[in-house]
Amino acid sequence: MIKMIIDSKKFDIKELELINRAMKKLERQITVMEDSGTAFEKIFNNDAIKYDVLGKDFYTYKFVAENSSQLRILYRFVREKESFTLECHKVEVKRRSGKSYIQKFEEYVKNYTIL
Repeated sequence: MIKMIIDSKKFDIKELELINRAMKKLERQITVMEDSGTAFEKIFNNDAIKYDVLGKDFYTYKFVAENSSQLRILYRFVREKESFTLECHKVEVKRRSGKSYIQKFEEYVKNYTIL
């Protein structure tokens, strides 16, 4: 299941469609891994699913669309009994090279875990 926690007012319709596509792709990738016997918690060295690891249960996902649009998504993986939930917390539409978005994500994770 996918839960959107982002402020959707910050994105236009095309960006929101791209975010939804990215999250569905991520969910499919994780489902394939889990169905093949690899639990999400045991996925290592797989930049396609866990581009960066930030704090407990927070990860970044790197998504590149067909038109070369790039997204960096901060998501949280929540294990449930028989399934999982992906919470989309922050999204950065990448327009420049570099990892300037990572500071925003780290600050968010730090404040989120305090609550």
